[in-house]
Amino acid sequence: MKFPRINIRRKKPDTTGTASQPQPAENTTEFMPHEDNGEELPVGNSDTPKNPTPTTEQQMGNVEAEAVNTAPDAIPVISERISLNAVFGCIWRNKWKYVLPLLATGVFVSWIALSIPRYYSVTVMLAPEYNIPSSGISNAIGGLAGSLGINVGSGASTDAIVPMFYPDLIGSTDFLVPLFDVQVTTKDGKFKGRYADYLTKMQKHPWWEEELNKLKNRIAPPPTSEPRAADEPINPFALTFAEDALMRGIKGSISCTVDKKTDVITLTTKSQDPLVAALIADTVRQRLQDFIIDYRTQKARGDLAHVRKLCEDAHADYLKKQHEYAKFVDANQDLVLETFKAKERDLEDEMQLAFNAYSQLLSRVQSAEAKVQERTPVFTTLQNASVPVKHEGPKRVLMVLASLIAAFIVTTIVLISRDKHVRW
Repeated sequence: MKFPRINIRRKKPDTTGTASQPQPAENTTEFMPHEDNGEELPVGNSDTPKNPTPTTEQQMGNVEAEAVNTAPDAIPVISERISLNAVFGCIWRNKWKYVLPLLATGVFVSWIALSIPRYYSVTVMLAPEYNIPSSGISNAIGGLAGSLGINVGSGASTDAIVPMFYPDLIGSTDFLVPLFDVQVTTKDGKFKGRYADYLTKMQKHPWWEEELNKLKNRIAPPPTSEPRAADEPINPFALTFAEDALMRGIKGSISCTVDKKTDVITLTTKSQDPLVAALIADTVRQRLQDFIIDYRTQKARGDLAHVRKLCEDAHADYLKKQHEYAKFVDANQDLVLETFKAKERDLEDEMQLAFNAYSQLLSRVQSAEAKVQERTPVFTTLQNASVPVKHEGPKRVLMVLASLIAAFIVTTIVLISRDKHVRW
């Protein structure tokens, strides 16, 4: 006996709260009461596909799952941030591969650092004091700027060379060429002579610099010039090739900086001998002071020389008039004629005028001397030159450490890029 099929519909809970809303047909299930296998045969809508097409997100998830299944041991280094565990793991697995690169780098950089000769540095600090007359407005502006930490004292000066131009002054040819003849002595006493001879004979250079200079001389030989005589002075207007190279070397070993707020002048000299560095620093300081004093007092000294010349001429004229008057009086003491008396009075008046002119010029000489003294700047030495006891450079330990760190980083990047257990 066959039983008819009974269609049983399973209703989903009503989420909208409306009881009259129909249920979808895909929840319909066929149930045969005469079959005791306990299986439910779903009877869905005929239009619903059995194997729905996966979405884009599902496809990407499947690809990632397949990639993980194909390389289960690969650890990503960079996902959203760097994985330090993966980096440290790669370093630990390849720790023996760091020995050769680090050892080769350390030996090579040590060789380079030892080839660079040591040099010493000496620093001198000066504080110039100017006595420049200024108006009341300038004083008010200077006081206001001083309260803000700004120095406008040099800006009120009418000088063409202000402290900001001192570095350019020291780097000029006219300032550097006279340094050739400075007498220097090395600390060990092996050399004593001109600074130019010391730089030519006693200066050490790295081996690659010497080889490079030889190569340059072979490719482009330097121009030849006639040697100067021993007593012939060097003309800064026409230097030879060797003198120009020597001047550039001196220029590179001397530096000058000026603080814009305080006008403090800082002079720094470098040399391979500590005593030579100190001697050159003190010489540069002295010559810079002399140049500034000569420049600032140039006009006042010119006026003083002119007034002194006039005063000397006036004094000579006064002595001449005095001699003529005395000679005439001695020769005509007993004469009572008015002609001789008038002549005597004329000579006396001329002598008196000459004396008055001489007295006025003598006062002007004293005033000009005071003006020269007023225009002469005073330098306060904040730090004198002293022989250094420790070299300034090269920093060989820092060079080796920096090169080892760089070699370690480069080796780590190469090993991570080649490691099969690490993926990016």
